[in-house]
Amino acid sequence: MKVQVIYSSLSGCTRRVAEGIYSALQAQDKSLHDLAQGDPALDGDIVLIGYWVDQGGPNTQMKTFMEKVEGKKVGVFCTLAYWADSSHAYQSLANGAALVKEKNVLLGGYVCNGTISQAMIDRFRSMGSTGPHSASPENEARWELMKDHPTPCEIALAAERFNERLALLERMTKQGLVYPAINL
Repeated sequence: MKVQVIYSSLSGCTRRVAEGIYSALQAQDKSLHDLAQGDPALDGDIVLIGYWVDQGGPNTQMKTFMEKVEGKKVGVFCTLAYWADSSHAYQSLANGAALVKEKNVLLGGYVCNGTISQAMIDRFRSMGSTGPHSASPENEARWELMKDHPTPCEIALAAERFNERLALLERMTKQGLVYPAINL
């Protein structure tokens, strides 16, 4: 099985997670592709897709790409500058999964904390101190805390998640079983 890891990254967080997943993959035939370099040929059996969250889902370039993926086994991962265990994070992952799950088999997903780009912080600071993305003391504290995310542990967990899913897929395929698509 050929595994493609395809990602889009703004501040480098999603790139780091994608590289961590790629490095740890047990697959012999694998590739890593930054969507900023253009759309890759979709020649893998398995496609692991990573994006940075923009307005509750994949960034525009990745969203357009994801709508083209068809007939693959797909894993989805994302980073966001918010709590990974929040309903916003879950919905952001589910919104990405929704773009691929109808035409593909969804292997699963992973969401983790990421840092917010300095350009976004500057933009939010220029907007004042009211609203959900304002430069409030609470948001400033969160931005400072998350400047070191994703952590090595978060990256390792993402790699573990997809290695487990690929191992399960391989085991089930050998036994003539059908992988049960995950419903995010």
